[in-house]
Amino acid sequence: MYNICMDNTESALGRASLLKAVRKGFREAYDHLGYVVFASLAVSILTAIIFSLVALAARFMGGAMNVIGLILVIIAALVAYLGAVGVYYYVNKVVFREYPVMVDTMVGIRLLLKPALALFGVDLLIMAVLAADVAFFLTMFGRSHNLVFAGLVVLMGYAGVVWLMLLMYQLPLLAAQLSMESGTGVGVILRKSFLLTADNPGFTVGLFLVIIAFAVLCAIPVIGIAALFLGASAFLTTHALRELFVRYGIVEEEPEVVEDGWPKK
Repeated sequence: MYNICMDNTESALGRASLLKAVRKGFREAYDHLGYVVFASLAVSILTAIIFSLVALAARFMGGAMNVIGLILVIIAALVAYLGAVGVYYYVNKVVFREYPVMVDTMVGIRLLLKPALALFGVDLLIMAVLAADVAFFLTMFGRSHNLVFAGLVVLMGYAGVVWLMLLMYQLPLLAAQLSMESGTGVGVILRKSFLLTADNPGFTVGLFLVIIAFAVLCAIPVIGIAALFLGASAFLTTHALRELFVRYGIVEEEPEVVEDGWPKK
């Protein structure tokens, strides 16, 4: 059993319930549907504006488009990332019962700007390295048909999937760490996201599959719920983190409320 080493952490208190986290996450996203739609749309529109610059650059810059396009894509990704940081800060306050207001989204971006930029850089570098490794070994396998290269492609692909699972915990942790003594350093976020994943593999894989399924559902045009993805997934992953915090004794479990308004014993 791994020791998560969170602030004020006790020994593990049992299994975390993914079903409970998913149910609470989607229910609270529905309860805050106005914010979910507004925040998701605002971040999407800002990101789309940056991406539109890529098309303009393609028209006027010609051969220089490769470099300029890459820079603009990174800028667009950063805009989306910082928007998500603000959304997760707001959602963290909702989930941990601090009753935020809309402006807290911008407050969260300001408070978490430095660690968010550092974390974005680390994530971008690691994903770029993993993608380059997969492309390189795939090319080598195509040339030589050596099974060693095929194995390395699978290994790097597996590492990429594991890293995507770690990413699910990073933004919820970034917001939660503001109230913890260990702070919001990149090393702290990476270490805790790794330990949470390693200590809760079934919970993490299940959460990852739920996020993928929800993303596919949001991507279907006829359903028309793409505007819900960022906000709803923030509620989902933050409630998942809270469920793990309950397991480790960091926060107390809330009583569930039944339809007549009385807490469930």
